[in-house]
Amino acid sequence: MSVSLDQEKMVLPYNFKRRDRVAKNQLRSLQAIHDRFARNFSSSLSTYLRTAVEVTLEETSQVSYAEFLAGMKDPTFYAALSMQPLEGSAAVEFEPEIIFPMIDRLLGGSGLPVASVRPMTEIEQSVGRTVMKLLLESLRESWRPVFAIEFGLAGTDVHPGLLQVVVPNEMVIHFQFRMRMRESIARMNMVLPLVVLEPISHVFNQESVTRKKVVRDGSLVAQLRQAPVSVSIETAETMFPMDSLLSLQVGDTLVLDQRQGWPVQLKVAGKNKLSARATGDVRKNAFAITGSYRKFREENNGSNSD
Repeated sequence: MSVSLDQEKMVLPYNFKRRDRVAKNQLRSLQAIHDRFARNFSSSLSTYLRTAVEVTLEETSQVSYAEFLAGMKDPTFYAALSMQPLEGSAAVEFEPEIIFPMIDRLLGGSGLPVASVRPMTEIEQSVGRTVMKLLLESLRESWRPVFAIEFGLAGTDVHPGLLQVVVPNEMVIHFQFRMRMRESIARMNMVLPLVVLEPISHVFNQESVTRKKVVRDGSLVAQLRQAPVSVSIETAETMFPMDSLLSLQVGDTLVLDQRQGWPVQLKVAGKNKLSARATGDVRKNAFAITGSYRKFREENNGSNSD
């Protein structure tokens, strides 16, 4: 059978050792999840370290685990992550140029860039694991709308090859993040083995279809906007003697411990959603929204730990 020149141009090389097994729409869903993770992690780190930290997703690719390890620095800060209820592990690497300034910041320093790279001590690894706790929580929150995965810390090491994550020839999805804290700029790398994600690969298609339906169906959006929900403002809890409560009469005034400048909780359908503060407008009772309830709660937890 003869083959024309036009047909020959359509023949493309295919490397069976690097087969891409994730469809483009599934890969876009995974990118969206880890874009959300980068924003959550940036916020958590900035609050925890009390300095601005930027985390952005730079690149997503499919490579073999051996190829990924070949590009890692050694020594570095490498961690294996469990992914319950999925069977298998993921991995995260913080380059020394960013993990050392964060450790210095946690130990009371200014978090300046390191002069030279060296292996981390046991104490430094222990401090670095506190950063991993924030990362794990951000991953859980980012994955929860798609599939609830309980990420956990399975182990850490300064040499990537010493942690067993997946066999070298297995394909992984490599997420490369750019991290910046003051003058320190470096990368954080994360890999998710395809063999681990395969049992839930269908959920990525469902998320994409559901999102498109909501965006394109104008009648559904209009109905959602008209749905009535209850909104209430609640102050912090206040203690009252039982005798005082039993003796209340119509027209009595209760004096609360809540001050005007203190934040209050705004509930939507009975659930805490936003934080607010009373405005100084004497003509009407009004509140100004100051942020989400989650951020308000985190700020309070951070201030209590000082």
